[in-house]
Amino acid sequence: MEFLSIREFSAYPRKTQETIKKTGKIVLTNNGKPSMLVFDITSRNFEELIDTLNRAEAMRLLDEIQMQAVRGGLDSMSMNDINKEITLERNGHRQLKRVPEQRSKDRVVKVR
Repeated sequence: MEFLSIREFSAYPRKTQETIKKTGKIVLTNNGKPSMLVFDITSRNFEELIDTLNRAEAMRLLDEIQMQAVRGGLDSMSMNDINKEITLERNGHRQLKRVPEQRSKDRVVKVR
């Protein structure tokens, strides 16, 4: 995979476009750290690419939610306990213990 600084990306647009056409994708870096991923797309593969990226993001979020459940001890709940929680939530009554918030990179993540 090709890496290119954001400065090079903006200073040499034609070279950047040729690189993307040749390699299919490049990683843009900011101060040496990966910042963005740029794909070569066509009208034929645009929607397929967006769908694939959305599915990948959904899988990443699901993994994050599952890890939060493990950290909060919720992964060992029985089906009866889960159904009780669903019923309580639907009726507006919460029963789960609140675990303190944890900071995660750019946002606050509530772990239960």
